[in-house]
Amino acid sequence: MDNDVDINVNIKEITLIKFIGSGSFGDVYSAKWANKYGNKTIAVKMIKQPLDSDQNLKREIIILSCLKHPNIVTLYGISKDHENKFHILLEYAECGSLNYFLHSKKHENDQISYTGKLNWMLQCAKGVAYLHEKNIIHRDLKSDNILLFDNYRILKLCDFGTVKEISTTNTANTGTVNYMAPEVAISGYYDTKCDVYSFGIIFWEVMTRKKPFSHLGKIPPLTLQNKVSLGDRPDLKDIKDFKNSNHIRPIIKNCWDQDPKKRPTMKGLAFTLGIDPSLFSNRPELIALVRPLPEINVEDFQFQ
Repeated sequence: MDNDVDINVNIKEITLIKFIGSGSFGDVYSAKWANKYGNKTIAVKMIKQPLDSDQNLKREIIILSCLKHPNIVTLYGISKDHENKFHILLEYAECGSLNYFLHSKKHENDQISYTGKLNWMLQCAKGVAYLHEKNIIHRDLKSDNILLFDNYRILKLCDFGTVKEISTTNTANTGTVNYMAPEVAISGYYDTKCDVYSFGIIFWEVMTRKKPFSHLGKIPPLTLQNKVSLGDRPDLKDIKDFKNSNHIRPIIKNCWDQDPKKRPTMKGLAFTLGIDPSLFSNRPELIALVRPLPEINVEDFQFQ
C-alpha cells in the first residue's frame, strides 16, 4: 500500500457523527479523526463482513491506496474496532453526492451554469481517463458514486468496490441498470467503453437534472435492460436549457452508441471537454471533434 495510507489507525481516534448512506460493502458515516495532525472531518465506511473474506473489498482498498488524482476520493487509512470489523477512512465530501444535488428537493431551485456543468463533466472525464490509464475499469459509474467538494466546484469519483483491472476476465454482471451499457446486459462483458457509456448517461443526467430513463416510468430492471439492448436511450431533446448547447448532444450520443467501438475514449472526451465551449458556436469543425475520429491524437495529452 501507499506510504501515505495508515493501515493501523487507532479506532479510539475516530468519533462517528452522522449516518450518510450505504455504499458497497458497508454503511458510510461522517466522523472526526483526532490524530497528530489535528481534528479532521472524514468519511468512514464501516465494513459489514471480515476483510479477509471478500476479494472485492480487498481490491477496493488496494486500488484506492494507489490512486492519486484530484478527481478521485482520497483514502486516508484503515482501522479495526473491538469486534475486528474494518473501517475505511476516506476524504469527506462536504457537499454530498452529485445525485443528491441533482435530484433532492433541497437543491431543486439551485442553479449551476452551463459552464459549471461542463466543468463537472470535464473533471469526471479526467478522473475516469486516469483510471483507464492505470488499466482500471470502474464498472459502476453513476451520480451516486460522484462526490462534490469546495462549494460544489470540485468533483471526485468514489466507491471502488466493483472496479476491475482491464487485464482480467471481465464477465460479471456488475453495475447499476440505469447506467449499464447494453453489451453488459447482454453478455456481462466489460471494457473501458462500458465506463464511457455510463459517462454519457451521467452527462445527460447533469444537463437535464432528470433521472435516467424516467420517461419509462417504474419498470423491472430486466425490462429496462431489454429496452437498452434494443437501443432505447434518454431523450436528447431534454437538453434545452442552455444557449449554444447543441454540441453537447452529439457528445452524449456518441458516448452511449450501441456499438462500443464507435464510442470515444475517456481521454478523447477529456480533451474535447477541455476546449472553451464558446468556441463551438458556428464552428462545425470543432463540433466534429466530439466524434471518435482517428486523426485526433489525444495520446499527447496527459491528465494529472
